[in-house]
Amino acid sequence: MTENKDLIALKRAYKLWDESKGESVDEWLALVDENINFRSLAMAKDPSVEFTAPRTCKQEMAQYLEGLKADWSMEHYTVDDYVVDGDRICAFGSTAWTNKNTGKRIDTPKLDYIKFKDGKIVFFFEFYDTAGLIAGACG
Repeated sequence: MTENKDLIALKRAYKLWDESKGESVDEWLALVDENINFRSLAMAKDPSVEFTAPRTCKQEMAQYLEGLKADWSMEHYTVDDYVVDGDRICAFGSTAWTNKNTGKRIDTPKLDYIKFKDGKIVFFFEFYDTAGLIAGACG
């Protein structure tokens, strides 16, 4: 059985994301549909993680990625397993980031639920330790 094209592209994006320590923004944006529905578990419920607000287009997705990079430095992003069901892919692993303002590090399990349409990501929901994220962002 051959791997699906969406999974191949996603694996490449995650590999570059980890290797570049979060600098491969263009790679991710190339995968994102103009009308992406992006959700991050924290949902900007705390002002310290405002960048996690829901996003509905590629330009807003770029703002999310830039907001993440502005406040946090990636230590690693490791995907241990992928589960594929047609156009839906779950990526499970872990990630660690250090807040640039507080110096606090968060190390969290990570699950991304992603839906593709015509080779582009149209839905992305990321799950992680929100309490840890907020604690890491607060001084």
